[in-house]
Amino acid sequence: MARDRLPADLVMDDLIMRYMHIGLLTAISLLSSGCYSPGELIKEGPIFTGTTLKSPKQYALCVFPQWQEHRPDATLSETTSGYRLVSANGLSASEVLQVDANASGSSVALYRRAYVDFGAGKQSLERSTQSCL
Repeated sequence: MARDRLPADLVMDDLIMRYMHIGLLTAISLLSSGCYSPGELIKEGPIFTGTTLKSPKQYALCVFPQWQEHRPDATLSETTSGYRLVSANGLSASEVLQVDANASGSSVALYRRAYVDFGAGKQSLERSTQSCL
């Protein structure tokens, strides 16, 4: 025999559903707030820019192995104007190195999330970015 539900039971069920809904929305917000795509990272502006007489391919082939030493997750892809190196931390881009062709060689721009890697890995990426110029 089915038990009839009392008004207090219905109120309790409603409260439980509301708290679960709020908890789920909070979790989704927290998870998505730390995610950066390379494009979003680029919008924040570079932390380093430079130019080189090397072609985008020559420069990218110089810097990519050095990035891989410190960021094994680094990837290199060709773009319409040059190359892009991306290091990701989970679902989010941590560093982006954009290498574009210009009239005399290449322009280079390094982008980084503000709170990523305050140690030697960060300095190593910056050194390798500059040393290949």
